[in-house]
Amino acid sequence: MHAGTGLTGREALGAIIDDPALELVGVAVTTPQKVGVDAGSLCGRDDVGVTATDDVDAVIALRPDCVCYCATAVRREEHAVEDIARYLRSGIDVVTISTIPLIYPPAAPQEWLDTIGSAADQGGATFYATGGEPGFISLNVPTALLAGAGRVDAYRMDLYAIQLDAQYPIWDVLHESMGFGKADGYVPARIAYGKVEADWSTVVRYVADILGLTLDGLEVDWETVLTPTDLDTAIGVVPAGTICAHRWRLAGTIDKQPIVAVQYFAAVSSAPWPSHWPDPGRLTGGMSFHISGRPGFRVDFEFDKAEIGDTVNPGVTATAMAVVNAIPAVVAAAPGIIELPLSGPSIVTRRATPRPAPATTRKQELHHG
Repeated sequence: MHAGTGLTGREALGAIIDDPALELVGVAVTTPQKVGVDAGSLCGRDDVGVTATDDVDAVIALRPDCVCYCATAVRREEHAVEDIARYLRSGIDVVTISTIPLIYPPAAPQEWLDTIGSAADQGGATFYATGGEPGFISLNVPTALLAGAGRVDAYRMDLYAIQLDAQYPIWDVLHESMGFGKADGYVPARIAYGKVEADWSTVVRYVADILGLTLDGLEVDWETVLTPTDLDTAIGVVPAGTICAHRWRLAGTIDKQPIVAVQYFAAVSSAPWPSHWPDPGRLTGGMSFHISGRPGFRVDFEFDKAEIGDTVNPGVTATAMAVVNAIPAVVAAAPGIIELPLSGPSIVTRRATPRPAPATTRKQELHHG
C-alpha cells in the first residue's frame, strides 16, 4: 500500500507498480481531487484497478504487508510520525522517506523514537526510514568506502549544487530558502530554522559511530557570496550586490577539530567561486567524499542526466527507489525499528533489463566440448 503522491511519492508509486515482486493493494491521498483516481493515472501509468482514497481506515482494513509512506513531513513532522505510528499499531510494516532524522534512529529525536517504537511493539510491525540525500548516498556509500580504510584522520562529504537555478528553477524557493537575490546579511532558511542540524546531524553521528569515534559536539558554520554584477539566471536576474551562492558545514568535533563533516555549496549559474572553497572538479550537482588518512582517497558521485523526455530529477527517482527496493527486506525483518541502513544483495532493484545472451563462438564450443 502507498501513501503520498507528490513528486517523489509518484516516482515511488510507479516503481511499486512496475516491480514484479510487489503488489499494490491501496493508495492513500489527502488531496480531494485525487480521491477515486486510479493509481496508475496518478503516476503516469496505465490504470491498474486500484483507486486512491482518503479513508485511512479503509486502506488499513485491506491488511497490506507494508505501507510505503511518502507523504510530506514539511511543517507537519509530528503529524507524519503519528500517521506512521497508526499503521504500525495496526500490524503493518512501514518504509518511509518522509522522516529524515529517523534514517539513523540512534541520533533521532527521542520522542519520535518513543512513538514509533511503542507503535511497532504494539502491532508487531517493522519500521525503516531511508531516502537519497540524506539517505543511501550519505550512509550506504561511505560505509562501503570505509571498508577499504585504514587510519582515518578525518571524513568529509561535500555536496554541490552549482547551477541550482537550472536544476530547480523556482524563484520563491531559491529566493527564500537559499537567499539568492537577497541582500547581504540574509540568513538562509535552512540555517535560520535549524534544518541543517535536524536533517544532517544523523549523518555526522552515523559516520562517527561506525568509525568508533566519540564526538565532543556538533558545530555549524556558514557564509554567503555576493555577486559583483547582475547575473542572468533561469530564475531571473540576480542583482549585483546580492547573494548568489552560499556554503554551510556541519562538523562533528573532537578537541575542537572537525573530524566528521558534511558541507554544502549552492550557487546560481556563473556565480563567482571563492578561492578558499574546495575545487568541485567536474561536479555541478553531486557529492564528493573525502577520507584523510592512510590510505586517503576522494570519490566523486554524480547522477547522469535524465533520459530524453524525462523531466524528473534523477536524484528524486533514486530517493524513491531507495525506499521501494527495501520493501521485501523490511517485510522479512523482525518487528521493531531497523536502526542501521539496509544494504547488500537483498536491497537492489528487481527491474534490471535482461541482456540477450552473447553468441557462442567456435572457441567457446571447443572449450565446453
